[in-house]
Amino acid sequence: RLSSTCRPAILSTDVAVFRRRHATMAAVMSAAAMSRAVAPRGGLGRKARAPCVHQMKVALRGGASASFRRSAASARRGGRVAAFTTQSVATPVDVRPIVTPRPDVAMPNMEDPWSDPKWVGVKWTVYRDVAYDLEPFLAKHPGGSWLLNLSIGRDCTALIESYHLRPEVASAHFRRLPKLVDFPVSAVPMSPRPNDSPLYNSIRERVRRELFPQEGKALHRMGGDGAAATIMATAVAAYCLYANAPGLLTGAFLGLAGAWIGLTIQHCGNHGAMSPKVWVNNALGLTDDLIGGSSLMWRYHHQVSHHIHCNDNALDQDVHTAMPLLRFDARQPKKWFHKYQHWYLFLAFPLMQVAFQIGDITGLVTRDCEGAKLHGATAMELATVVIGKIAHFGLLLGPLAVHSAGAVAAGVASFVAVQGMVLACTFAVSHNVAEAKVPEDTGGEAWERDWGVQQVVTSADWGDRVGNFFTGGLNLQVEHHLFPAICFVHYPAIRKIVAEEAAKVGVPYSTYRTLPAIFVEFMRFVKEMGSAEQIGDIAEPKHKNTSLCPIFAN
Repeated sequence: RLSSTCRPAILSTDVAVFRRRHATMAAVMSAAAMSRAVAPRGGLGRKARAPCVHQMKVALRGGASASFRRSAASARRGGRVAAFTTQSVATPVDVRPIVTPRPDVAMPNMEDPWSDPKWVGVKWTVYRDVAYDLEPFLAKHPGGSWLLNLSIGRDCTALIESYHLRPEVASAHFRRLPKLVDFPVSAVPMSPRPNDSPLYNSIRERVRRELFPQEGKALHRMGGDGAAATIMATAVAAYCLYANAPGLLTGAFLGLAGAWIGLTIQHCGNHGAMSPKVWVNNALGLTDDLIGGSSLMWRYHHQVSHHIHCNDNALDQDVHTAMPLLRFDARQPKKWFHKYQHWYLFLAFPLMQVAFQIGDITGLVTRDCEGAKLHGATAMELATVVIGKIAHFGLLLGPLAVHSAGAVAAGVASFVAVQGMVLACTFAVSHNVAEAKVPEDTGGEAWERDWGVQQVVTSADWGDRVGNFFTGGLNLQVEHHLFPAICFVHYPAIRKIVAEEAAKVGVPYSTYRTLPAIFVEFMRFVKEMGSAEQIGDIAEPKHKNTSLCPIFAN
């Protein structure tokens, strides 16, 4: 099925866009030609993708059929306010490795700006089909160079547009940056474009007008000081108890405090949303290193991969990083042991901390966090990975100086298990319930989708202000994905606007009353994914970006 790729290219009047579509068409036709020799009768059900370092097995829907039916829940079961059931029906499929796209790997058979000596030393980025040199602006960026570094070496359109409440300000800065003549823009995989989403624009306009009418005051990054002080004070108290009496109970308390940091101040700080002051956000972001993670790896994994491509089977690292142990998507290959995953899940989640440690070191060595390459990471940022590990294990093992190894070992084990369980359970539920897994809204190429719609339909909220305080806004996941650069204390007010605007255009907005309510649905979904047959990706997105695909505008 090539029409969804060809038609926008033919109708586009922009030469640069046409060149990029042409490159995609060439890749699709090449892959289609090869697949016809091996695929069952019926053709290629998934559009070809550009190459990447890792490969994922997806289903070629040759002769296979997959149908998705969404039905509103007849009652508010388990405290559920709005939810949908996703059912898949698939005939046996021919499962083959398909080369999947990476946003930081050159399109096939095109000049590679990542290896070309002409561009290797340039801090380049692509914003709306134009290449720029970011070097002159890095030190001047109001949010700090450490955030702008994420844009280096990739199409940064979605990062820039989703992080700025006032898009005209970001556009003005780009107009003053030096453009890179003869840069192979068409070789850089395209990013989604939030500013082309009517839903996102309507929500953002109301948020600006109703909640932050005073322009230029950075009010959207204020209000979290009290929460930050409370969380840090709790963490210090927990560590003092652990250092003086290491054991199971104090280790568990320290694990709870570490999880609270991980959910709130490090998360919001690394998004640059805890304060208008760059150093405050940077310092709070580094608390991720103290609790055993890596602030650098987190920014690339979470902000570049997950936030931009939420629940994308190929591009969102959170979707495939748990494979093959855990299967959270029916588009992924099914193993025999997945039918037991709803049981062994509780043995895997406490080990999340261990997985982070391995992933951080591997990412440091390869300069790749699996979901995104660390193109913009500075030497100092890379050094924080090592320094952070030394600080983390130094704090954990410090009580060995005055306490027995057995007591410290018990405390460390308790800390790792409790922190891992709390973080995993809280992070997992919002994107892994049936209504957040709607392939029609994550199908096609990333640039073809309505980015605002994708963020709403691939997340589910739960709770309100209390949950917001204890999770740093992660309970209001829809609002967080739409506005990652706004401090979490404002999400309860934003959710009312999101719900109203989504209802106006008929976009499903899912929310649960409590954490136990959504967790029940999460466990039901995990069990279903353990036995669901593998299905193929949808070739065309349901909600399309009409600016890039004008044939669908009417």
